[in-house]
Amino acid sequence: MTSRTSNAFRTLVALTGSLALTAAGPSFSADATTSVSGDSTPSDCGAAKKADYSIKLTGSLTGCWATFISQFNCQEKNGFALYTELGREEFEGKLDGEAVSFNTVYTFTGLFPSGSCPEPAAEQEITGGCLHYVSGVGLVGVIRFHDVMAGEGAPHYFYEGTLTHG
Repeated sequence: MTSRTSNAFRTLVALTGSLALTAAGPSFSADATTSVSGDSTPSDCGAAKKADYSIKLTGSLTGCWATFISQFNCQEKNGFALYTELGREEFEGKLDGEAVSFNTVYTFTGLFPSGSCPEPAAEQEITGGCLHYVSGVGLVGVIRFHDVMAGEGAPHYFYEGTLTHG
């Protein structure tokens, strides 16, 4: 890992503790963990926040997920373009009907056609997904997104994970 990448990663990890939005917590009891799952589609819901990208979630979580890219890297390898991205996100909406807001730091990895670097077009993604570490007022967890880039309704992004209210 390069010094620049290492410093950026440490900065993102440090942000997990400092990036909390004030919000009402979900209705489950302290130290209770709940599973979340659903689907999402591209949306302009994060435009007011000047998000780099945003999606609208349905399922256990409903609301706007706004993404802010910190850094990315694209490398041509074995006939494909491997793209990785680090950043932070803000979610505002509901968890099982109760108002909730939280932040994440995330890592995205995607595979694109050869020749896509340095900045691949999102619609050219072959496969990919991301891992999100959640922090909020009394809330922590991990949520994974699985990108569906072909077929009916594409693109959309299934999500699943766990949240703990502490």
